[in-house]
Amino acid sequence: MQVIRTMCYPGFIGLALVLSGCFTGTQGLIDEGTGEQLPQSADLCVDSTCGEVARLLAIPDAENIHFSPSGRLFVSGGLNVYEVNRSAAGAFSATALADRECSFTGMAVIDNILYAVGCQALFAGELTESPSLTPIYAFVDMCIPNGMVAGPEGRLYVVDEPLLADGACVPPDPKIVRLRFAPGDPYQVLDQEVWVQGSATGQLHLGLDNVLRFPNGLVRDGLSFYGTDGGSVFSVAYQPDGTAGEVTPVFFEEAVHDDLGLSADGILVTHFDQGRIALWSRDGRPLAQTNAMSFVEPSSVRLGRPPMFKTTDILVTEKGVITEQSLPLDYLSLFQPRMAN
Repeated sequence: MQVIRTMCYPGFIGLALVLSGCFTGTQGLIDEGTGEQLPQSADLCVDSTCGEVARLLAIPDAENIHFSPSGRLFVSGGLNVYEVNRSAAGAFSATALADRECSFTGMAVIDNILYAVGCQALFAGELTESPSLTPIYAFVDMCIPNGMVAGPEGRLYVVDEPLLADGACVPPDPKIVRLRFAPGDPYQVLDQEVWVQGSATGQLHLGLDNVLRFPNGLVRDGLSFYGTDGGSVFSVAYQPDGTAGEVTPVFFEEAVHDDLGLSADGILVTHFDQGRIALWSRDGRPLAQTNAMSFVEPSSVRLGRPPMFKTTDILVTEKGVITEQSLPLDYLSLFQPRMAN
């Protein structure tokens, strides 16, 4: 396996979070995967007046962030899927896990198996000390398999984003599909079915409605799925019979949202075009945002997880210029509160 460039951020270790002008509050709900308490939105600093960006590690075409229940960190990018580690001295390094190079997007962990989307296929590998990801399934009739999350019943849910620039996805067919595994075999996909069907018109979102057109990111909190779709962030409820409820808009703004993350009571979202991250309440109220161009095309955002990070740390992938991997713009970054003077 290949280890790519490393970067050390001085002062990250043992950072004293004595803040000036940042949010304070109480701890919130429990993370289903880890048992850790998720912070409330009031505990987070998502504002350039109280926080700053620390670029931890260069990742080519950095795309998505995923933590295992034990806190292992994985980042997907334009060449591979990487496990990120930090040394005692504070240096971050990334080890490539997939057995071939291609553009990778969504990731999920089910029962100690890491799944990743890349090369129009689903890759998988056991989370041993040195994981290795190999393709186990080829997606059927999908344009860009993108955001992915494990469902409450142990299936995988994958967004299909119909946005290839070469016109290969005409007519567009936006949707969320569900993969079912053979009983007792996490490497055998039995079938792929459409869970949420979007609109084939390809029209841009101009406001709030209950139709998917350009879905991208996907996360889950219990029986509620949340996703991005152009300028809209939506929710979909998992019904008692396993079907999807109605696509319900949470909020809309004039922005290109990429991926998203959750606090106990809020939604963190990336503004790919504006170079910022923002925090909204679950009922669609804007709470905070960083300055424009705080990041270079941010593609995903997640709260940190012990032992490498605090739960109030905010991790962001910066994609830089899409498909251009030679410029020093592609990073796994940390948005953290400034230390008090």
